[in-house]
Amino acid sequence: MRPPLLSPQRAGWLCLTVAALGLSVVAHARQQSSAPTDDPASPAVFESRIRPLLAANCYACHAEAAMGGLRVDSREALLRGSDTGPVIDPKAPDDSTFLKVLQHAAGFPAMPKGRAKLPQADLDLLTAWVRAGTPWPASTTAAAAGAPAPAVSHERPITAEQRAYWAFQPLAQAAPPAVKNSVWAKTDIDRFVLARLEREGLAPVAAADKRTLLRRVTLDLTGLPPTPAEVDAFLADDSPTAFDTVIDRLLASPSYGEAWGRVWLDVARYGEDDYRSLDPEGRGLNPYPNAHLYRDWVIRAFNDDLPYDRFVTAQLAADQFEGPDRLRHLPALGFLGLGPWFYDNGAVEITRADERHDRVDAVSRGLIGLTVGCARCHDHKYDPIPTTDYYALGGVFLNTEYHEYPLAPKAVVEEYKTKEKALKRQQEMLADFLRTEGEQLAASLAFQSAKYMKAAWQVTGEPKKNKAEVREKEQLDYELFERWLEFLGRPSTYYPFLKDWQAMIAKGGTAKDADTLATAFQELLVGLVIEEREVRKENDIIKARALPTAKPKEPANLPHEFKTNDDFCPGCGLELRSMTKERTALYRDVFVIDLRDDGMAPGERTNPGLLRFRGWPLEQRLGPDRRSTIEVMRKAIEAAEKAMPPKYSYVHGVQDLPEITDLKVHVRGSPLRLGDTVPRGFVTVLGSGERKTFTKGSGRLELAQTILAQPIAMRVIVNRVWKEHFGTGLVNTPSNFGKNGEAPSHPELLDYLARYFVDHGMSIKALHKEILRSAVYQLSADDLPAARAKDGGNRFYWRANRRRMSAEQIRDSVLAVSGALDSRIGGPSITLTPLATRRTIYGKVSRYKLDEFLQLFDYPSPSQTAEQRFSTNVPLQRLFFMNSDFVQQHAERLADDVAGETDDAARIAAVYRRIFGRAPTAAELKAGQEFLAGEALKQYDERRAVATVKDGKDAKDAKDAPAPAPASTDASATPDGPGDSGMMAGVAPGKTASADEQKKMRPVTAFGRYVKVLLSSNEFVFVS
Repeated sequence: MRPPLLSPQRAGWLCLTVAALGLSVVAHARQQSSAPTDDPASPAVFESRIRPLLAANCYACHAEAAMGGLRVDSREALLRGSDTGPVIDPKAPDDSTFLKVLQHAAGFPAMPKGRAKLPQADLDLLTAWVRAGTPWPASTTAAAAGAPAPAVSHERPITAEQRAYWAFQPLAQAAPPAVKNSVWAKTDIDRFVLARLEREGLAPVAAADKRTLLRRVTLDLTGLPPTPAEVDAFLADDSPTAFDTVIDRLLASPSYGEAWGRVWLDVARYGEDDYRSLDPEGRGLNPYPNAHLYRDWVIRAFNDDLPYDRFVTAQLAADQFEGPDRLRHLPALGFLGLGPWFYDNGAVEITRADERHDRVDAVSRGLIGLTVGCARCHDHKYDPIPTTDYYALGGVFLNTEYHEYPLAPKAVVEEYKTKEKALKRQQEMLADFLRTEGEQLAASLAFQSAKYMKAAWQVTGEPKKNKAEVREKEQLDYELFERWLEFLGRPSTYYPFLKDWQAMIAKGGTAKDADTLATAFQELLVGLVIEEREVRKENDIIKARALPTAKPKEPANLPHEFKTNDDFCPGCGLELRSMTKERTALYRDVFVIDLRDDGMAPGERTNPGLLRFRGWPLEQRLGPDRRSTIEVMRKAIEAAEKAMPPKYSYVHGVQDLPEITDLKVHVRGSPLRLGDTVPRGFVTVLGSGERKTFTKGSGRLELAQTILAQPIAMRVIVNRVWKEHFGTGLVNTPSNFGKNGEAPSHPELLDYLARYFVDHGMSIKALHKEILRSAVYQLSADDLPAARAKDGGNRFYWRANRRRMSAEQIRDSVLAVSGALDSRIGGPSITLTPLATRRTIYGKVSRYKLDEFLQLFDYPSPSQTAEQRFSTNVPLQRLFFMNSDFVQQHAERLADDVAGETDDAARIAAVYRRIFGRAPTAAELKAGQEFLAGEALKQYDERRAVATVKDGKDAKDAKDAPAPAPASTDASATPDGPGDSGMMAGVAPGKTASADEQKKMRPVTAFGRYVKVLLSSNEFVFVS
């Protein structure tokens, strides 16, 4: 767990900037000063010298930021003092803490933090000022002082030309244009498209054949390929309404919500943990337990065709609904509540500013297609969005905090929390007991250091002796001796204390040399133990003095509990005593953690220090009474765990703060430098005049209503739907309709679709049907060289775009054709593995460590709103189809399904129908039969033989190896064991499935390998 302070880079930059600014301000003030006296009580001296000193050296941390509860930007605040008490002593001014920290006096923190002591002349002046009673002139100006007083936030006026931009205009009511080829057009959409094609001298290609069209629309609407029966039914239906029937069937399928819910989840930056996944208890991984409730709500909303206005409003303000609708739509608040948690991204002001920015960005880009987030530090460079607009929106989220809504009666919740707290205390007792035993064992082993070092000399020095013989003769602990040998041979990276030993070994030192150096090193380690305990005692006193109450504060675990830096990491902001840097490094390396693992990501497995044991290695070195105590405590914990009732479900949502305030502009984006207060409100340019302000609570409900009244919001959502069907948008930057985005290729069509959408009750399904019925959607992907030369990007839609399936479509389609797909809707997320059969939308989505298969096939980052999927083409994608256990195992399943056919020809025909929805050609049938005739699985058998030989090798020195460890209860152990590479199992060396899944895998067969080739083909992976 890291303390919530500025990162070293940011802190260093801040200190250097402030220092440079301070020096220039002070120098300028001294040059310009015409004060006739150095009397510290003089207003002129205060303004010309004292205030600039405070501003340059103190204001960065002790003005608006009020770190440690101290402000020094007014006399009242300075005399009030900090969280730990007064800093000015009027009776003994020379003993004032304010002066002691500036003088770098012993026992006091050195200020300014991280910088050299102020010049003596400046210290003398401040001392005289404190002795004079810290006089502070009643009337001063920021100009005279040179201090960063609240800045005036000048707002750039919005011109008539800027308001005339196409995206800000009302929806046009243009009639569909006349076209020459009126026979081709099926709908008004076609007339808009064809008019543009004719204007460009282009014509559309022929329509797609029925089989291709059915596969396209089925994958578009459900994310799955059509079944052979569905193909047969559509081919047999010659009625004019055959395709309309298909559309209606697909829109009514539960699979529709799973496919289109995923589209929205990209926009909503859906993730099930934080991208650091920090846990205040040091467990590393800290996912959002009920994130799936939001995902399931989105799927259900699409299946129910929830009107878009209700869909948006629920995600911003469902907690303000009334009656049954409130409970039904509460999970929608996950749009805000499941955003990234910025636990320790700096000081609390920075953390909260970053959280607000995430929400402003997700709402503005996702719902109104404007990059309002670009105005965080300055007025938008391209669009008429002043910084004040950003902080008007930010004010909505300033007053919105994370909140969990239990989906269980209050009595059930209280019972669970009571038992959970009792269980946690027992677990803490066991962890404390094991920690103490580990520390005591490590300290006692320090007294054996010379013994182990001299034994190590016998093995590594001259002449070298047999390790096993030395270990037996000296009666050494097997694992500890191995650690010492490895430890003594390491490069001296972190401290110099082993250099003499290593030099002695290198030159072939004598036994006497080894004895001398080993004895000295043991004395060093014992001294470190004693010194560390003394430092710890002193620090415990410092921490106790800083406590606001007699009860220690527990670390905050949830975003709404993190109000101050001390909430997240109690005591981390205190100035504590420590040993020297090099001695601290040695202590940690020996008694705490292998320094080579220090700084690893939370949750990753680390190795203990040289003398530190944990888990089973610790317990087997304890006496019978200690082990008995541990066993008793474990049994009590197990009993308490069994007695725990099931955890109640709850929604990760938001709520309004009880006291509503408006947000001040952060000058240049810095939350430590504040400007004018901006009332909560909306983007000015989207209104008729002045900025629309919000007055009801946080303003979230008013925000939703205002967004839905905007023509641009309607354009944004219909454009997203269009892009998913055609591969490109009418505006091909779906989340940026501003000046820096792409201009619409068919502006009249965009407005026509937006108006159609509004007129049809904001029904997404009605919009789908209108688009899919068009002739332009039903075009083939055939190429016309002349058209391609003129419109290579197909921005005028003269043909269909051929595109690779998404990660979800690839995996789900393999599951579907193999017959393994689990069609259940909703529920907790699963880990995607070779044998997992639920749809990919139900796989875990981690910001901390995104699934490698999803990454490979271009799944967007869940840490920020994503406007579109991109499609890369890299070698590892082909290796996935060639080598993955997932593709092979489902190929084997499909092979088993057709095994009952009469011969290979019939089996090949059957798999072609399942995979491609058609019969094989004569050439394809012949190629398949030749493949099966020549496939002997030689490579597979050779690999299996090699693996068998490797697994049969005996481990060296097995009789001396430590006993196998039982399941560890050590808190540092990670939940992820070896041998589980998820969907990537089999793709590359070292990528293996879990042992449990390996036991369930089907043996590889010749026909299964053939099916795998078909699943790897472009015809299967691409949609035409």
